[in-house]
Amino acid sequence: MDSATYPAETALMGADVNVGERQKGVLLRPEKAGSPADAAPAKKSSPGELLSNDVHQVHNVHTPADGDILSGATDPVEDETAAAVGEVEAAIGACADDPGVLAGDAFIEAVRLVREHDPAEWLRLRVALRKAKPSGVLLDEIDKATRPAGDGDDETSTADELVALVRERAELWHADDGACFATLKEPPRQTLRLDTKAFVEWLGYAYYTATATEKKPGRAASDAAMKTARNVLVGIATNEGAEHPAYLRAAKHGDTYYIDIGSDDWTAIEVNARGWRVIDNPPVRFWRASTTRPLPMPALTGDILPLWKCANIPEPDRPLVLAYLLEAWRPETPFPILELVGQQGSAKSTTQSRLRDCIDPNAINLRAAPKSTEDLFVSAGANWCCSLNNLSRISPATQDALCNLATGGGFAGRTLYTNADETVFEAKRPVMLNGIVPLVTAQDLTDRVIHVELPVLDAYVSETELDAAFERDAPAILGGLLDLFVATLATLPTVTLPRPPRMADFAHLGEAMCRALGEPDGVFLATYQANRRESVARNLEASPVAMAVRALADATPTTTKLIFSDTMKRLLDALGNHREPSVDAWPKSPRGLGDALRRQLPALAQIGIDVEITAPGREGVTVNIRRIEAPREHCEHRERRSEVIPPEKIFSHMQHDAEAF
Repeated sequence: MDSATYPAETALMGADVNVGERQKGVLLRPEKAGSPADAAPAKKSSPGELLSNDVHQVHNVHTPADGDILSGATDPVEDETAAAVGEVEAAIGACADDPGVLAGDAFIEAVRLVREHDPAEWLRLRVALRKAKPSGVLLDEIDKATRPAGDGDDETSTADELVALVRERAELWHADDGACFATLKEPPRQTLRLDTKAFVEWLGYAYYTATATEKKPGRAASDAAMKTARNVLVGIATNEGAEHPAYLRAAKHGDTYYIDIGSDDWTAIEVNARGWRVIDNPPVRFWRASTTRPLPMPALTGDILPLWKCANIPEPDRPLVLAYLLEAWRPETPFPILELVGQQGSAKSTTQSRLRDCIDPNAINLRAAPKSTEDLFVSAGANWCCSLNNLSRISPATQDALCNLATGGGFAGRTLYTNADETVFEAKRPVMLNGIVPLVTAQDLTDRVIHVELPVLDAYVSETELDAAFERDAPAILGGLLDLFVATLATLPTVTLPRPPRMADFAHLGEAMCRALGEPDGVFLATYQANRRESVARNLEASPVAMAVRALADATPTTTKLIFSDTMKRLLDALGNHREPSVDAWPKSPRGLGDALRRQLPALAQIGIDVEITAPGREGVTVNIRRIEAPREHCEHRERRSEVIPPEKIFSHMQHDAEAF
């Protein structure tokens, strides 16, 4: 070989390279001269320059023997890396005619060596390889095959490391609905749901810190590795992990209730009929969504009265609202729905936000109306309280969904990107909503609603002042609610209702709460039943058919028990004479009238009108409408109090003895 053609500055150090005819040798890396004698004057060539030569196939690349070293000591790693560079360059020159050389063991090992010891050189070689390789050879496949051992970019090995890390530092388990969790072994023993952002963030940082050394920072796991690891962890949690109940914010264990404070130390409030206290390791497993915010640390000297300075609730309705807040901490019972209604300037949104702050603070306390039933249940799956703000109307489908959500139900839909799998959302949640006009019109939902009309404020206070006042008083307010919860639980076993209403659990709790405050028996039920009657009246006004039936009854002499007895078709004609002229939504057939009547049967019975729809006969369906005595529920004769909870009866100085537990 002509030394002028291959000057010392670009010669491969210690390599014997034979290049065949009609081929081009690719020289990519200027090397150090072996000795001053090698530095003969010659025309220099730049890295990556293609030199035309009449040369043959590359036959051998080897490191020099001891006798070949002209002077001085050499670094073995540097010599080995240089030889590997020569191997790679030779393969690049031959791959156009022989693509198989890129899959040979010699090439793969050489690339691994260069990538490990000289990353900068590998980048230069990779650029040349991209230009020289045949179009059918994928560079990504070469990258995967030549990754050095322990390279953090290897998704498979990184995923294995992630799985091992989680198994070492956490307990994997699943809930009865199939959701999978990891409970960390080190304190605080937080529980993370595997399909949430919180788990991904924890795992990413845990891997970074686990791979960090004194000399270099930790490695970052790729999205692909994280996804692969999470799929494996879900399988382990499902098939090998134990099954435990999973809770959001509130839980019951035995006769004791637990409330997740939501703080970074994962403490919880333990409440039963003997008192309450804050504990470090509750016996139940709470998990949190990323939007969960902490409750204030409750004060031992509790006081509920400051709540009414921030929540515009009329005094007669305060027992209902207090009972709603306490019931929100009992996950085993159906929940009532709190409907706040008032014109502009009644602080509906502020009041609802403050009430939610008492039971389940969130990054977004007030949510817009859901676009679909699925959206409603997805939101409920990650939030304890469902809080909808500034609604103008609620569709029939959403009202049905809210009814299921308050008493316990679910929604099932096709899993994304699949045809065979089904995703199920199941939840039971406290619900709050507000609007200018009454929103609930479905009869089934009406029986579950606490309707509160908010008065217009005479004077306004800035949001800054309200926020500061609530932040100052929140610990005392929460402490007062917990005091009241303790007293209510202690009184609850003594309460018996001969004729409980539809929401019997809520009625029991509210009655026990008022008795614990020193009120006579039946005060809460009287308040609750009056509220329900008002809801029924509003529901009737929202139904043109029910109002027409009521008008038909009013037009019949009061001494006549039987108001109507004939076919559904003739009833449709008869009610047409009592129809409001401005009503558009009117049944167009006897069948449509029958459907509308069946929805209003309970509401009509509440005002003393019984509607009996018989089975179809020769002339069709027969309808009998009679006057009946309106049902009188337990303690309905009592009047609502204007001030049910005197200030002196609030449990503001209740003692908390940890030894009682």
